[in-house]
Amino acid sequence: MNALIIIGTDTGVGKTYVACGVAAALQRRGMDVGVFKPFCTGTRDDALALQRAVHSTAALEVINPVFLPLPLAPYRAAALAGSTIDIADVLRAFDVLRHQHDVVVTEGIGGLMVPLCRGAERVYTFRDFCTDCGAAVVIVARRALGTLNHTWLTVNACREAGLPVRGVIFNDTEPQEEREPVSSTPALLAECAAVPLLGCVPYAATASVFDDCVAPLLSLFSNPVAAYV
Repeated sequence: MNALIIIGTDTGVGKTYVACGVAAALQRRGMDVGVFKPFCTGTRDDALALQRAVHSTAALEVINPVFLPLPLAPYRAAALAGSTIDIADVLRAFDVLRHQHDVVVTEGIGGLMVPLCRGAERVYTFRDFCTDCGAAVVIVARRALGTLNHTWLTVNACREAGLPVRGVIFNDTEPQEEREPVSSTPALLAECAAVPLLGCVPYAATASVFDDCVAPLLSLFSNPVAAYV
């Protein structure tokens, strides 16, 4: 396995920030890291941030094959634009990248169940896309009140689909005081959901925080390319 998908419990939890940090940390370990933001709506800022994080020379259209101008769920944004998303094309783009790099760090859009397009029998979600990619998943969550429910539900939704959850990274999108519930949430979630805690990223963290976050993941990428040759 040489692919890692960064998903969030919701929009605005810092998926891009964490994905950039994880990708750069893996690159500092000497890996050839590709980045992928398959779906962008509203702007391509997230894809551009990923591109900068690893100094990628890949074209923006390679990193982000689907861009829709309305800042909505891709399924709705595409419908209003009079278009549809060709998932097969996106999966092929992903497959090309993972053959070119030691590891591909992919950033999700919104939460796990964000709708992308209409499938043959039902609406196709980002969870379906993760399953089709065959990648491991890391969940980004807040430490605020309410995150236990959102994060545990996300973990369970991944497991129901057979997605391997490699851990949770808690990210502070604003300064936090170390008191209840912020101080206890990570350990409580790890206990309740039986999921690894990869780390807590404080607001305006230094890059070294992500070095610690990726350390437990390195075994996933031993001899990463050989499996796909």
